[in-house]
Amino acid sequence: MLPVILSGGSGTRLWPLSTPEVPKQFLPLMDPGRTMIQQTIERLDGLNFMSDPLVICNEKHLQLVRSQLSAIQKLHRQVMLEPAGRNTAPAIAAAALYCMDNEKDGLMLILASDHTILNIPEFQRAVAAAKNAAAGGKYALFGIVPTRPETGYGYIETAPSCAPGVCTVKAFREKPDAKTAQTYVAAQTYFWNSGMFAIPAELLLREMNEFEPDMLARVRDAYAKAVRTNEAIRLDRDCFEAVKGNSIDYAVMERTKNAVVIPLDAGWSDVGSWDMVWELSHKDDHENVTNNITFFKDASGNMIHTEDGRPVALLGIQNCVVIESKDGLLIADKQYVQDVKKAAESFLN
Repeated sequence: MLPVILSGGSGTRLWPLSTPEVPKQFLPLMDPGRTMIQQTIERLDGLNFMSDPLVICNEKHLQLVRSQLSAIQKLHRQVMLEPAGRNTAPAIAAAALYCMDNEKDGLMLILASDHTILNIPEFQRAVAAAKNAAAGGKYALFGIVPTRPETGYGYIETAPSCAPGVCTVKAFREKPDAKTAQTYVAAQTYFWNSGMFAIPAELLLREMNEFEPDMLARVRDAYAKAVRTNEAIRLDRDCFEAVKGNSIDYAVMERTKNAVVIPLDAGWSDVGSWDMVWELSHKDDHENVTNNITFFKDASGNMIHTEDGRPVALLGIQNCVVIESKDGLLIADKQYVQDVKKAAESFLN
């Protein structure tokens, strides 16, 4: 099975630490010794049916990918480079073409480079189950068992009765409002859509040819005309920029009759905001998180991150995020962290 690591994110939701030049997947956010992309790849260690990973990223991140994979002795393939962002469907189609050329079993495991998973043995058990489903001609989607009525994720509805470890997909649901999310969690047949899945490359290409023939034709041209070096496969710019972008969910998963869900309860998070970083981090007795010397008085529930060991004093402050880097300073109540992306984009545009 070919692990395909999607690394095209711009990182603005965790500004100012994460930036388009160095987005969050290249930062040691959850582990001081490993970046998120390194953790993504290393959590596959021990699965003896895995090939070497194929990373798909933007041209400007090529050397970051190469240096970080080299540091963990995982740089054994060329990196695939997108000349422009076109969402997940074209990138995965290009990976499927590569897989058909290079992997005899034609199976792919699609992973985001910037997620965190706490329970590695449970994740690996789910990957093994997904591999078996994909080998049987199914798209095996990892559905996260909800821990709360989350409104920030899409959901996958499954049939009420499931075979052990595998559920039939009934419908995809967009991000719900709070009341609807509560009904989803109570029903116990809805899962968060993680964006991770195992798929047969041949099935994906066949169904994409049915559902999105123009997209696939342009991706095929971009792949056929790619410039190949020892470092990278550079998809052809003119062909790839002509692709009409779309997510893999809209392009294929919501239209196929071959999708199943592998339930996953392994401490998953997409680490999509500073309050999620706070939630996943080690806290003091007053629920504060800090990476440097900080003096707290009558302060609780705060997230503090500074560079260069700069000390911080927080007095009488609750539920605040203070993030300082060379690229900027963020001070926000935790209830406003979903607006960080808007703030970052206002500076970057």
